[in-house]
Amino acid sequence: MRTESTTAWSHEVTRGAFRRYRLIALVWLGVGALGTVGIPPAAVAFDRAGMERISSLMAGLWVGFISALIIGVCLARNAARMRRCLRRRPWTAYPVTVLPPGLGGPVVRLCPADTGEVFVQSVVAFTFRWHQVGSADTLWFCGVPGRGGVLARPGGEPLLWGRRIRVPWIRHWREHVDRG
Repeated sequence: MRTESTTAWSHEVTRGAFRRYRLIALVWLGVGALGTVGIPPAAVAFDRAGMERISSLMAGLWVGFISALIIGVCLARNAARMRRCLRRRPWTAYPVTVLPPGLGGPVVRLCPADTGEVFVQSVVAFTFRWHQVGSADTLWFCGVPGRGGVLARPGGEPLLWGRRIRVPWIRHWREHVDRG
């Protein structure tokens, strides 16, 4: 059942949630890039000043900033996917079953009421955001159910990226587990 015939991007709440997601991605990306570029010259300066202990601590900091850069790139990539999806497709409300996480995030089974099909999506998010789908019995979905898209609670926020489980036998097992 479609919530509207317009695209998901036409909802002001969705655009606001997307702007917040993109801002978080840009902060991770910016902090990671600045630290990755700025730490090596600072470490060399501390080393030349005779502060070897501080320069050796900089190596650990540098690894942290590289990690932040990688997280920022992943978040920015998901933001681009979300924007493309939200601008092309409408929100569709689906009854869902949230399965416990396997090796990754929680698994959401989208169960359209008018068909007997079940679509399984793995939620791509930080662990502290998993609770946002944990207690839901209905989620809005914007995308292609068998491939992936944006998940949100009814109302259009917060935005989470859902992707198809890539390993076929795990996907088929998750489609049929606890099916009643």
